[in-house]
Amino acid sequence: MTLARVGLALVVALALAAPVRAADRVRLTAAGYFADYAMYFLAIDRLYFKDEGLDPEILMAGGGAATPALISGDVQLSTSASVAITAILKGAALKLVFTGADRTPYQLWTSLPNIRAVADLKDKQIGIESRGDTHELAVRQVLSAAGIDQAGVALTPMGSRSAIVAAVQSGAVAAASVTTDEAERLKLLPNLRMIVDMEATVHTIVGGAAVSDRLLSENRPLVKRMLRAIVKGRRAMEAFPEEAVAALMKRDPAAQHDPLLAAYHQAIARKTKDGTIPIAAQRTEIEIRSALIGISKDRMPTPDKVFDFSLIDEINRDLDGAHWAP
Repeated sequence: MTLARVGLALVVALALAAPVRAADRVRLTAAGYFADYAMYFLAIDRLYFKDEGLDPEILMAGGGAATPALISGDVQLSTSASVAITAILKGAALKLVFTGADRTPYQLWTSLPNIRAVADLKDKQIGIESRGDTHELAVRQVLSAAGIDQAGVALTPMGSRSAIVAAVQSGAVAAASVTTDEAERLKLLPNLRMIVDMEATVHTIVGGAAVSDRLLSENRPLVKRMLRAIVKGRRAMEAFPEEAVAALMKRDPAAQHDPLLAAYHQAIARKTKDGTIPIAAQRTEIEIRSALIGISKDRMPTPDKVFDFSLIDEINRDLDGAHWAP
């Protein structure tokens, strides 16, 4: 064997013997197996996270639990981006780096025969998931538009989506804010009806991604890798409806194909164009939430203290420039 061949053999042997770098473990939260969240699961199933050298774990948690976990560092990314805005206004060092939709996928439902309209909810109990979340924001806007004194309405945090659905089915609450996915299931049950479609009246961001300021400053490349996998998952979700539905159904045994497909099409209709919202919309989000929690205009943060879409802009440019398609 020549010296050159010996050298080549040695290089190959060393390469094969070198330890394989372990994927970076990341933890993300999702509020449920809803159509709006199909992108995250497709990013796993299509190995987009793996391609980024990431080993993802998705934890089921609404914004009330996900946001404290994000603040503490127990998770690296929360998909309850809207809830993070309220936390930021209260001093949390977080940033919204991606937005999923710009309309609420919520409806108010009841099973009580005497509740026929929003006006009938005066002095009644309404179920939401957690205080300060997008469900509460949406319900308060609906009550305000109807001229109802909210001091007499009990907005009751139920803690989980299953508890909310059970409460409205049983009549334990006068009404509850449910997602459009849940509404598709409720339509199949007797004695339940929608009071108001909040998707048509409440325009605010829902879903997306929030990360800590610390992670964004100390490990910006990791955040970019997570977001790139998510953006690819989102594009796959848009391109392949049946695959998106299948990704959710295999994780949720209770899911039914047709209602989930209907919810999927609704989710596609309300999504943001590129995962961002304009500066004017950013200011509106801050103003609405500030008013709800009593923050005066002179104390409201500027959009750059709440939103950072620079990575999403970079990722979209890179993928479009490479003509990437799922």
